[in-house]
Amino acid sequence: MSHKMICPALNFLVLFSLCSFGSFAQTSAPTTQTPQYSAGPVTDYSAAQPDTADVLRFRRGERYNIPDPTVAGLGETSEPIELQSVTHFKRDPLPFDSSDAVVVGAIKAGQAYLSNDKRRLYSEFKVELQDVIKTPSGPYLKSGDSIDVQREGGRVKLPSGKVLVRAWSANSMPQIGRRYLLFLKYHADTEDYTLLTGYQLEGTQVYRLDDLNFQESNHERVEHPLRGEGKSEDQFLAHTKNALLSRKKGS
Repeated sequence: MSHKMICPALNFLVLFSLCSFGSFAQTSAPTTQTPQYSAGPVTDYSAAQPDTADVLRFRRGERYNIPDPTVAGLGETSEPIELQSVTHFKRDPLPFDSSDAVVVGAIKAGQAYLSNDKRRLYSEFKVELQDVIKTPSGPYLKSGDSIDVQREGGRVKLPSGKVLVRAWSANSMPQIGRRYLLFLKYHADTEDYTLLTGYQLEGTQVYRLDDLNFQESNHERVEHPLRGEGKSEDQFLAHTKNALLSRKKGS
């Protein structure tokens, strides 16, 4: 799988006026419009700093360090927007085998963080679980639990007011106040989860957070709407649970 950087363009700025702006404890109002791609909540640069006194935060930030010492730290001289795209890929729409947990949950809060070397951004979300479809052997998850879920990328606001955006064009961030079906990878050393892929649940319709293949990711405009699954929330969750049951029977 190869990657490339998409150069910043002014018309991409429209994207980020459509995305959710937030910080911890913020919620978003319901919408009847088709959900849009999101690069994540905007966080003040000072609040996104690594915390060496917090062991878990330090370990989480270390995961996103960039080994190349020639890469400059993020700051006032950085390009405002850098979008990464995958040139060729095919994603499993229901990645049970690579997921430690599959859950339904509401995004209660979220913010961006700098990696420990301050060269990369990642976003972390507080997820309140409403249903657990697949749980890891440890820790055991149940409805009502709250977990931390991360995804590479995010947005930080510098003291000057300049906003830095680092995002994957094929991978949308979840939005605060929304509900999702999430496929997650557990990290025991940092007691958190990485988001592999997910689906936004809107009652009569379900929308995929991520593009499933290269053809889908070849958008004419980056500020694209999320793709609908053509199923209601109940239908899609039943389909997901049946797919997991079929895999268990076949194993």
